[in-house]
Amino acid sequence: MKNYITYISICLLGTSLLIGCDDKKNGTTTDTTTNKSVETNNNSKSNADKNTSADTTNTVTTSNAPSTVNSDEQTTQPSQQSTPKLTVAIINSYLFHTEPELLPNNKLFKQQKIQSSAKSNKIINYNTQGYVANYNLEGLNGEVNYDTAKYIYGMNNTKNEYDITFDSEKNILGMKNNDGDIVASSEFDEQGHLIETNLSHFAENNVIFNSKIVYENDRVELVLYNAYVPVDNKTRFPVLAQEKDIVYNANNQLEKTITKTFKLASNGDIIINDKNQQEVELTETCTYSDYNENSDWTKAVCVTSGEESKTINLTRTIEYQ
Repeated sequence: MKNYITYISICLLGTSLLIGCDDKKNGTTTDTTTNKSVETNNNSKSNADKNTSADTTNTVTTSNAPSTVNSDEQTTQPSQQSTPKLTVAIINSYLFHTEPELLPNNKLFKQQKIQSSAKSNKIINYNTQGYVANYNLEGLNGEVNYDTAKYIYGMNNTKNEYDITFDSEKNILGMKNNDGDIVASSEFDEQGHLIETNLSHFAENNVIFNSKIVYENDRVELVLYNAYVPVDNKTRFPVLAQEKDIVYNANNQLEKTITKTFKLASNGDIIINDKNQQEVELTETCTYSDYNENSDWTKAVCVTSGEESKTINLTRTIEYQ
C-alpha cells in the first residue's frame, strides 16, 4: 500500500504496490526507528554462504495446487485452517517482489488484482509452483524467467534486464546488470526466511534501498524500510525512513497494517522531538475485511494521516490455482 517513492522507481520490490506510486515519498526505515532488532549477521546466510547460482538450479519446491476458486464467491466465515500451507520459498518470492499484505493465507494464487478508489490497477501473476512470474503496476512491468535466470523490469519501451542468481529452491540470492555490477542481494535466516533485501542503483536509480523483515512464529510481524543516496564511497545520505507493523486476528487473517513514515532533518537524520520521540510525518493505517473462503482479504480501507490526509478503498480479486 505505499504512497511514497515515485522518484526512486522501485515499486516492484515491496514498495508502492497497493495504493500506487503516485506521491512523492516512499516508506523506508532506518534501524533506529524501532526497538525490535533483526539478526542479519549471525543468523543469516549470504549469497556466498548459499554458494549456488542460476546455472546449477535444481527442481523448485512445490506444494499441492488447489482447485480454482474465484474471489467473487466470497464468504465472511473465517477458515478453520490457521496455518498456511505455503513453503518458505514461495513466501520469500512474495516478499522479494511485493508486500506481506499480498501473501496468501493458505492456498496458492494464480493471479491477484488490486483495484483502488484512486483509479489504479495492479496485477500480479504466478507460475504453477506459486512463485511470482510477472506483474503490471500501471505500466511498470516486471517478469521473472526461472528457466533463463533473467529479470526484466521497466516501462514498455525502457526495460532493463538482469541476471539472477538462484538457489536450489528458486530463492533470488542476487541480481547483476549487464556490466556485472550487483544491483540486488538477499539474506536469509537459518530457517530459510528472507530477512533482508538490498537494491543498489536498481533500474538505474542513484538510490540504495534496504528492507528488513522480522518474523514471529514463521509469520511476518514487522518490516523496516530504508533508502539512501550515496554521497561518496563512504557516505550514504538517508532520504526515507519507514516501519510497518502487521496485525493478525485470532483466525490468522490479516487484520491491519500500520505504516509510519518518519520526518528527516536536512542532514538525513530522523527528527527527535522534545519528548525524545521520533517525529512521524505520515501514518497509514489499512484495515482488511471481507475474507473469502480461503481467509484471504478482498476489501481494505487505507487512511493516511499527518502532513497528508486521504482515504483509499481497495478491492482485491483473486484467482486460485
